[in-house]
Amino acid sequence: MNSASDDRIGLDPPGSGAGDAYGRTLLGAVDRRYLSTRGGRTFLAAALGLALIIPSVQFVHTIRKVDKSLWRAGGQRHRTALGRWLPTAGLLTEGPGAENPYGFGHWFPTPPMVLISLAPLWKIGYVPAGIVWALLKIAGIVGGLWLVITALRRDGLVLPLGVVAIAGAWSIRPIVSDIQHGNLNVFMMVWLAIAWASFVRGRDVWAGIFVAAAIVTKITPALALVYFAYKRRWRVCLGAAVGLVLLVAIVPGALIGFGRNVEWLRAWFDMLVRPFALEGYASLEIGNQSLYGVLLRLLSNAGVLSIEHMPGAQAADAGMEMMARPATAAGRLLRPAVSIVVVASLAVICRCRAPRRADLRYLLEFGMVLIAMLLLSERTWKHHATTLPLVYLGAWYAVACIDRPQRIRGLHVAALVLQFVALLLLSEGLLGDRLGDRVLDGGFFCWGLVLCFVQLGVLLRDPRLRDGDETWRDAARAAGRDRSRSAAVPG
Repeated sequence: MNSASDDRIGLDPPGSGAGDAYGRTLLGAVDRRYLSTRGGRTFLAAALGLALIIPSVQFVHTIRKVDKSLWRAGGQRHRTALGRWLPTAGLLTEGPGAENPYGFGHWFPTPPMVLISLAPLWKIGYVPAGIVWALLKIAGIVGGLWLVITALRRDGLVLPLGVVAIAGAWSIRPIVSDIQHGNLNVFMMVWLAIAWASFVRGRDVWAGIFVAAAIVTKITPALALVYFAYKRRWRVCLGAAVGLVLLVAIVPGALIGFGRNVEWLRAWFDMLVRPFALEGYASLEIGNQSLYGVLLRLLSNAGVLSIEHMPGAQAADAGMEMMARPATAAGRLLRPAVSIVVVASLAVICRCRAPRRADLRYLLEFGMVLIAMLLLSERTWKHHATTLPLVYLGAWYAVACIDRPQRIRGLHVAALVLQFVALLLLSEGLLGDRLGDRVLDGGFFCWGLVLCFVQLGVLLRDPRLRDGDETWRDAARAAGRDRSRSAAVPG
């Protein structure tokens, strides 16, 4: 196949070496023979459309369905997250005497800015709101990932179509689950994707603003801000600071009143943040696949760790049953120990200083941060892992497109297959609900995330990823010399 055809299907430019390495893999052969044809592209587009549209239709069909619940306002609980949140958003129309949206029966999980953004959806009704919500998610997923891929391409990291396709296959299940559930996690992924695309293109302030949007949507992306601070990307941090001030204080304060906004922020902190961050409580439900939650559950079940359950009144305030923490002073070291190990690992491994922002190592580092967000959270349900597309774009490119011995490549592929099994097959209970519950209770989804975190770290330590640094530095020096000569020539 000629070089023009290689460029058309998205292979690396001649001379980079990655195109040849990719072509020698099974994925590269399938890509060239099938995926990059017109029929193959049509098939992939249709598969992506079905994967996003079918759960969207299921979500819209389910949004009005309710179950009885003594824990919810009105004695009923909508089956979808958006269905539960819309009546809470309706409290904004009731004036200063309205119920607290962070109090018993509501427990809205994010700061007031998100609640304010839902108010227009409450006014148009459940089904129209569900349609708008689903369409926004589909547009965000496609648009956000397209921005990342094109930003990387413009700076020299061209992702083959096969890598994009297999990364999508490895990460589509949490996205489908989030669409079906009507939650916010897809939007968090979209903001982080736009932030990363902006960073790669050198638009640091905008990158920071979208990181702030992700933090307001789900607090765990605060770790991404820590990453940019660690990398000394101060303009990104400045943009994030501006975005947080706007989205947390100024805009909601102007819309609902600054005093009311502060009151609700305090209630949100006491309801969601304080029990975990300050008191060490975590959910013991088998669906919780955060590293601390899984260890707390396993060690307490094995009798290694004594626990104390959250008092009933406090559990009602937090809106979570089965909350517990270690009872002993030694046991309370578990949570900070987990955090220290994960964050220290990031600090030791994420030390890339490459000249190009599209350098593969930066993408792998960001993937480690995204996995760490899931591991360090108080509660990580399976549908929270919507950032996996950004993770697996880097992981699969590193495995398939970087030349390495076949034995080493085979080990990496085996690790990726194990993650696929843990994250998408076993945790879905395909072998029966009983076995599925046991798998979740054992934290297999969490261990899949841990394996992914470790593999990304191993890939980052691979010296082959640094081979292109001198080439790019030499090119930059040559370009600088050419500019100097041009300036020295009389006009």
